[in-house]
Amino acid sequence: MITLLLLLLSAALVYQVLALVSLGRFFRRPLPAPAPPGSRGITVFKPVAGRDRETEECLRSFLTQDYHPYQVLFGVADPGDPVVPLLEKLQKSAPPGLVEVVLCPENLGHNPKVSILRQLAPRARYDLMVVADGDVKVDPDFLGRVAGALSGPRTGLISCTYRAGRSDSLGSRLEALTISADFIPSVAVAHYVEGIRFALGATMAFTRTALERIGGFAALKDYLADDYQLGWHIHQAGFEVKLLPYVVETVNPRMSFKDYLAHQLRWARTYRVCRPKGYFAYGVTHALIFALALWLASGMAVWALGLAGATLFWRGGLAWFSEVLCLKGSLPLPALVLLPLKDLLSFGLWLASFLGNEVVWQGRRFRLNREGVLEPLGE
Repeated sequence: MITLLLLLLSAALVYQVLALVSLGRFFRRPLPAPAPPGSRGITVFKPVAGRDRETEECLRSFLTQDYHPYQVLFGVADPGDPVVPLLEKLQKSAPPGLVEVVLCPENLGHNPKVSILRQLAPRARYDLMVVADGDVKVDPDFLGRVAGALSGPRTGLISCTYRAGRSDSLGSRLEALTISADFIPSVAVAHYVEGIRFALGATMAFTRTALERIGGFAALKDYLADDYQLGWHIHQAGFEVKLLPYVVETVNPRMSFKDYLAHQLRWARTYRVCRPKGYFAYGVTHALIFALALWLASGMAVWALGLAGATLFWRGGLAWFSEVLCLKGSLPLPALVLLPLKDLLSFGLWLASFLGNEVVWQGRRFRLNREGVLEPLGE
């Protein structure tokens, strides 16, 4: 048992070193030069639902871009949504023709976001397109950067890394820590080990040609992981899919501990379906779990305790490097004390993800089939 745990810990530590090196290399890459204003126009799709403390700031960040021409299409499914008055205010204060607020009442598939995108698509004026969640905040150079990145003849889609915004609850701090300590490092490793064949959903930019080649947004209508599938479909259509070291910020909602667990389990089961081999291998990356198991299996030997301490120190260093130096995030340093708890939960959720294919999303229960398609339950 001790030999097996030593092998597992060694493999996990090799991954942790690879993650640190990959992060450093990836975020040292230069950003593409911004495309000059007056280049190809961009249509920004913004599906929006609900309003919180930072919604207006997030939405306004897309209206103050240093690039032109572009248009912003705000799509909302429910005319009684509390965000509608804000959208109308932004439309009135924006230059003529920049903003259009579109009611999207039709239910076109099981994915509400994709349903809105399908209803917005006919209003798109330009051949470069950006899909950005309503809780995303960007800098004024964002559109220029993505337009520059899409200038290659074979480039079909680019997406950007992201950090979590302010964290003010246990669940939201665990969520931010999961992004910086696990998710972004894993994406950096994937970039160098196998290449990027998927998109990160906070912000995705692509060409009209690539979207039409895959059959439009309708091809994604029943997928939970619409971002992953958009990137994968465009890659399969023969286009290059790229990830930029440009960091956007997502609002980190006040999340309870239970909300965090539910969100992570849904993500874990989705990831397992989308990338089964990679997800199975992800289990071997849980260095702290193997270090603690080794300590217990050794009869709590001092040498094993030292290994566990060194592993925890390395994990903390990786999380700090990712959050502070790479993502330029605002997660307070004391939040790193939650790292052992987060790692224990992550391993437990990894195991739990194999116990079923059911997920709860937006109050509805679904089963994920082998292709990642949502199948409603209890209807």
